[in-house]
Amino acid sequence: MAFDSLNILAACVLFAASVGAWRLAVPLRAGARLYLRFSAMLFAALAVSLPLELSDIASLFLLPLGAASLMIAALARFAAPLPVFAASLVLISGLAGGLAALLSGAIMLALAPVMFAGLAIIAAALNGLAVMPILAGAALLGAGLVFLEQGAKAGLFLFCAAALIGLATPSFNRQKSALAVQQ
Repeated sequence: MAFDSLNILAACVLFAASVGAWRLAVPLRAGARLYLRFSAMLFAALAVSLPLELSDIASLFLLPLGAASLMIAALARFAAPLPVFAASLVLISGLAGGLAALLSGAIMLALAPVMFAGLAIIAAALNGLAVMPILAGAALLGAGLVFLEQGAKAGLFLFCAAALIGLATPSFNRQKSALAVQQ
């Protein structure tokens, strides 16, 4: 078993970011906190899969599901929370994309939920006028693009860590958006 030290370091950073996101999610409302913690658990599992040499297979399954969970957390935090049925459909679509990619070998099936989730996070963060979550959505988009490159595990892990921490950090901008004022 030959390990690349950069990949090990990036996996450790992702695991630490998962633990940090779990702790930073404490003051959030339950709708955002639960899904953020779920995605932190999924990304921690992705980090742990590297020493077991399962990260290529695990990323096909865990990345779309974790991205869908991050999207639900961002919508609950910065826009209107999704109803339970819609949140279930989002999670099922992420799971279906990951499983279909795993069974067929078509990586684009796993990439589509990740890209959609990144764009939805950016849109929700723009609605809430929060800068760090916009960058977290961009980091999730970057993770999806790095996911296409098979040998770039370190980049995938670091972009996932940035997305987790970016969504878990508290927003310092407490202004209401124009959409929230109209409602």
